[in-house]
Amino acid sequence: MGMKGRNTLTAGILATFLCSLFFTAMSGCARMLSPMPSGELTFFRGFFGLLFIPLIAHQNGQRIFSGTHVGLLTLRGVFGSIALYLYFLSIEGLTLGDGQILGQLSAFFMCILAPLFLKEKMPRQVIPALLLIALGAMTVMQVWNFSGFNLYALYGALGGLACAGAYLTIGMLGERGFRSDTEIVFYFQLWSLITGLLLMVKEDFLMPHDMQWFWAIAIGFTALIAQMLMTWAFQHIHSIIVSFIMFSQILFHILMGWVFWDEVMTLWSWIGGGFIVAGSMLLLLLKPSGRK
Repeated sequence: MGMKGRNTLTAGILATFLCSLFFTAMSGCARMLSPMPSGELTFFRGFFGLLFIPLIAHQNGQRIFSGTHVGLLTLRGVFGSIALYLYFLSIEGLTLGDGQILGQLSAFFMCILAPLFLKEKMPRQVIPALLLIALGAMTVMQVWNFSGFNLYALYGALGGLACAGAYLTIGMLGERGFRSDTEIVFYFQLWSLITGLLLMVKEDFLMPHDMQWFWAIAIGFTALIAQMLMTWAFQHIHSIIVSFIMFSQILFHILMGWVFWDEVMTLWSWIGGGFIVAGSMLLLLLKPSGRK
């Protein structure tokens, strides 16, 4: 790997870690807005994020709408907004740490789906690691225990699947040479707003007041910065590597939940989370073929 390649890889890793921090901040803002309905949170996430898009487009010198790859960009927005809504639903009944552990199953689904949709192949040696991650997910959800395995845990796992779909579309856009971070994020913000509006029809709207307006604006701003960082990373380094580095969000969310809301994870969450992280680290030792 040349110097330019090393610098790009380093920048991609740094961008991914910063992305994890900003996503953690977004989760904290969502927790501060509780008990606001998840559909309304999704709407504010998209609405206030859209307000910052022109400023970022001007800074990056990129267009907000080019009219190309509309289908893939729309899919990215739809998958992303569904994943966001399911995540907000999951943390209504889970700790921030548990919600994030299940959300990070996106990396597991990426390993399964990437070879089908992207020019990326994983060796057969990944099977033990994938099984370890699957075991970890089942442990966190406590599938053997009806009282432990609840609907909120299922929301978290399904959110991970939807998130993987969003990541795949970003990878497919990258393979087609599409490099407009701003336009990709614009579609996501737009569909978050649309999805939130559709869901709010069946929810009781709660008008923000006082400091809640600050948290509502912050949820859009922090998430937008995180999306820009993540999109850039996915377009410049291997998508599966980005997915697994984002497991750092688990630690950040556990710490935030513990420090600010006295959240304590169960023993099963720690064991299952350990399985998931161990499986992810094992995957990182393997070299996927495809895009460099």
